[in-house]
Amino acid sequence: MASIKKSLIVGMGIGQLYQTVLKELGHVVYTVDMDPAKKADFTSVEEALDSLIERGNPMTHLDTVHICTPNWTHEGIAYGVAPYSKVVFIEKPGFRTEERWFNLQKVFPATRIMMVKNNMWRDNIDEMQATAEKCEQIYFNWLNYDRVPSPGSWFTTKDSAFGGVSRDLMPHLLSLVVAIFPDQYKNLDLTSNGKERTWNLEELTNTQYGAVNKNGVYNVDDLAWMSFHLLNDKKEPQKLIMLEADWRTMETDERNIVFEFDNEDVTFELGLCPEYAYKNMIKDCLDNLNNTAFWKNQYEIDLWIHRMVNEL
Repeated sequence: MASIKKSLIVGMGIGQLYQTVLKELGHVVYTVDMDPAKKADFTSVEEALDSLIERGNPMTHLDTVHICTPNWTHEGIAYGVAPYSKVVFIEKPGFRTEERWFNLQKVFPATRIMMVKNNMWRDNIDEMQATAEKCEQIYFNWLNYDRVPSPGSWFTTKDSAFGGVSRDLMPHLLSLVVAIFPDQYKNLDLTSNGKERTWNLEELTNTQYGAVNKNGVYNVDDLAWMSFHLLNDKKEPQKLIMLEADWRTMETDERNIVFEFDNEDVTFELGLCPEYAYKNMIKDCLDNLNNTAFWKNQYEIDLWIHRMVNEL
């Protein structure tokens, strides 16, 4: 009989989704949030570990920990939980730099650590891969109509978020690039990239994605883009791949991948990532707990995504 898995969620914003998913997977779920209104089991990670873990006894380790807190807190929490969990999932954008991500893996080689890349577990990736083989250009779009996340909060404060849409949405698009080109992504030729701040805090009066704190800070990018060439065996450009992420366009609401052909385009709508993709990700990681090749691949993908967003 399989043992019941124990999971800890730190941060009950997006963490609420993980709570639902993990319970549906049959895990015993514990939660941490310092906000009493969230009604979490614990108010701090230290309190949770003191209650759930017997120090020095690996048999009491958690199966998974899910770090769903503000970006600037990810690293400290990861160092705190990594000794006591089999798998640590860290919400995008991971850490501030590629080097910091590398250092965490070096300190805890026995712990499986992954930046959350739930979009890679969508059920139509194979179909996207087949379409990509034949098309000429691909557009990865995550363009929100007036949905800046909580303007004036840590989301829009560079010291806390490390950047704006380039850290919030671009990792999703980059992970989809990897999913569609799993054997080629590391050899993509970056041809252009950039980011801009196109709005000011005082202009954000009607955002549909979080309350506006007019006394807060808004010093991050809200538009970011990247383009790559997929090269053939002769190192010649074969396909053009373009990514664009926008928190606040007032013209469209578009989350899709568009494959461009001579005669017509083929579009895969993205929308919000379905819950089954989160389930598949968690289950796949646990099923591959002892698969060194699987985790080496995840580590290399995470480093590449960190490197790409740092290029912006």
